[in-house]
Amino acid sequence: MPDRGPGGESQIVLVVDDSPDTLRLLTDAIEATGATVLVALDGDQGLAIAAEITPDIVLMDAMMPGIDGFETTRRLKADPALRHVPVIFMTGLDDTEHVVRGLEAGGVDYVVKPIVPDELLARIRVHLDNARSAQSVRAALDTTGRFLFATGADGRLLWATPQAARLLQPTPGTGGPALPAPARDWLAGGADAGRAPS
Repeated sequence: MPDRGPGGESQIVLVVDDSPDTLRLLTDAIEATGATVLVALDGDQGLAIAAEITPDIVLMDAMMPGIDGFETTRRLKADPALRHVPVIFMTGLDDTEHVVRGLEAGGVDYVVKPIVPDELLARIRVHLDNARSAQSVRAALDTTGRFLFATGADGRLLWATPQAARLLQPTPGTGGPALPAPARDWLAGGADAGRAPS
């Protein structure tokens, strides 16, 4: 299941679920692999834990009292320090609408309850490997000193090397860096016009 991290440290799995039975099942299965499990009983608690200790992966119950798993994941992904953390939804709802909601909120996968531990552990392993590969690529780009970034069609910064992020100014009202207005207008107007903004 979860391999050790690059320095040999244990992987950290945050489980956010309001069911004691599910928490017990998952904690036992995940800890048996050598990973460390952090437990939250609701979305607010999960966000507070993730802000203090960055998990390597999050297992998120979709339906919880208070803020549900979809909103919790949206808030998690809005934090630049946590955006890279993969989230796997756990739900008793396997209809397309809930699967789509989970993926749109930022989830990378979902499993249907009742949880089959071996299947979940295999999915965790795959997503940890993918996240580790993406992190390695980002680290390599960061050390090259290049000015690289990616934005959404609205000009909101999705990712940038540290050098590029320093050049982009925070946009009022967004709380984060974004492209200058002429570049955002160019993207919104269809960049296929062939001309870069002046």
